[in-house]
Amino acid sequence: MGDTDIPDDAPEPPRIRMLRRLVTLLTLTLTLGMIVVVGLLVWRLTASAPVPALPETVALPRGERLTGYARNPDWTVLITQDADGTQRLHIVAPGETAPHQSVTIMPLAE
Repeated sequence: MGDTDIPDDAPEPPRIRMLRRLVTLLTLTLTLGMIVVVGLLVWRLTASAPVPALPETVALPRGERLTGYARNPDWTVLITQDADGTQRLHIVAPGETAPHQSVTIMPLAE
């Protein structure tokens, strides 16, 4: 008698039935997990972060022109350059019109 002589209506062994159910449960769990991960990625990547408001006006020192800025909820950094080419960072607190602190940017030594 060989392996091919098993009738089609033979009962399924209990271990095979348990293994089939475990594989089905694992497949469902993996599918749900992938749906959750993709959903969270889409949700987080499409959400826009609130943009901090820039001050309406800021008094810069005379002779300096604005070349760039950076901002976060706690402060705004203004990057300026004067006629001599010296660059400075001016830190402005929210709601203020004058720089809270200024830092001169030194060029890297070559």
